[in-house]
Amino acid sequence: MSNEVWITGVGSLTNMGSGFDSILQAVRQPRSVFMTAPVSWPAYKGAPDAFMARLDGAAELELKKFETISTDRATAMALAAAHQAWLQAGLQSLAKPERAGVYWGTGMGGLDTAESTYQRLLLDRAALRPMTVVRIMANAAAASIALKYGLQGTNQTYSVACASSAIALGEAMWAIRAGRLDVAVVGGAEAMLVPGVMTAWGALKVMATRSNTVDHRMPCRPFSSERSGLVIGEGAAAFVLESKAHAQRRGAVPLAEIAGYASTCDATSLVQPARHGQVRAMREALSDAALQPSNIDSLNAHATGTDTGDVVETEAIADVFGIQGMPPVTATKSMHGHLLGAAGAVEAAVCVASLQSQTTPATVGCDPLDVRCSNINASAKPRASKMEAVLSNSFAFGGSNASLIFKSVKV
Repeated sequence: MSNEVWITGVGSLTNMGSGFDSILQAVRQPRSVFMTAPVSWPAYKGAPDAFMARLDGAAELELKKFETISTDRATAMALAAAHQAWLQAGLQSLAKPERAGVYWGTGMGGLDTAESTYQRLLLDRAALRPMTVVRIMANAAAASIALKYGLQGTNQTYSVACASSAIALGEAMWAIRAGRLDVAVVGGAEAMLVPGVMTAWGALKVMATRSNTVDHRMPCRPFSSERSGLVIGEGAAAFVLESKAHAQRRGAVPLAEIAGYASTCDATSLVQPARHGQVRAMREALSDAALQPSNIDSLNAHATGTDTGDVVETEAIADVFGIQGMPPVTATKSMHGHLLGAAGAVEAAVCVASLQSQTTPATVGCDPLDVRCSNINASAKPRASKMEAVLSNSFAFGGSNASLIFKSVKV
C-alpha cells in the first residue's frame, strides 16, 4: 500500500495577494512589494525605520471576513487561509472526523493582541477584553480551525521560531504516512507588525531600514553584496494533506506530494546558524524521501538577507550538493519578506507553485552576488525549469533546522 501524502488544497494571505493563484502569479512575474514603518512609530524609543511586508488590499479584505471578538489577527489569517485550502481540496463532510487533525505553526502566537493588551492595561488603564487569553494563546489558530471543520483528531501547535510551520508540515506528513490520520489541515500564520515587536527586532541590528538600504525598491536582497538585512512580514499559508488512498477514494486531484522531511538542532547558539545542523537536515530529508542530491531540481533557501545567514546556508548547500551539482536556488523572501513562524508554510506554497508552473522563482535583487555566495546558483529572474522534486529549507533561532521535499504527482 502506498504511503504517499498528497497536497490537495493550498490557501494563502501575503503581501503578494490572496489565494494560491497569487503565489503562482508571483512565481511567474516576481515583484518586490514592501512598505516602510508608519510615521507614528518614531514616538516609540528605538523603533526602527524598517521595511515590512504587510498584507495587500485583497488579502486584507479576505481577512476581515474571519475577524471576530475571539480571533487575534494571526488566527483570522489562519482561518482565511485554511478556508481557501479546504475549498480547493473540495472536502465536504468527513466520514471519520476522528482521523482528521490540525498541525499548525506560529513563532509568537497572538502578539498583535498581546501588545494592544499591554497598551490598554499599562497606559490607558482600561479594562481588558473577556477573550484576551484565547486571542493570545499560541494554539488559538489550530483550535479555531478544528472547531470550524469538526476535526477531532490530534491538534498540534508548533512554536519553533522561523521553522515552526515547516516542522508542522513535516510532522503532519509523518502522521499521515504512519496511518494515524487520513487528513490534516496544516500551515502557519504570523502577525507581529506592531511597534513593540518590531523595536525588539530592530535591537538585533538585522533589519533592512531606509538608512542602510541601497535601493528602496528592493530592500530584501538575499545573497547580494548589497543586502542590508531582513524584512519582517505577516501572513499565512494553509494546506490540506491527505493520504493518497483517502484522496483517491473521493476523486481528489493532487497539487503535489510532500515526500520528505527532517528536523535537526545545531545545539551551538540561540542566534547564530551552524553549517553542520543545516547539512544534516537536508541530507536526512533526502534520505526520508529516498532521493539523492542529484534528484533535486530546485532548492528554496531559507536565506533572509542577513550576512551570516546567507553565507552559512550557501556553504551548507555546497556541502550537500557540491559546486557542480548545485540545483537552481531561490530565496523568495526577497518578494514576501520573512514571515517567521509562517515562513515555512508560505515557502512550501511557493514550492508547490514552482512544481505546478515548472518555474524556479527569482531571487529579486540578488545581483551582484556576494563573493562568499558566488557559488550559489541564483538568478534575479524566474527560470523555466523541468522539475520533479523541490527542497525547501527553514532555519530558526534556537538552532532548529527543517528541510522539506515536495514532488510532482503523476495521475
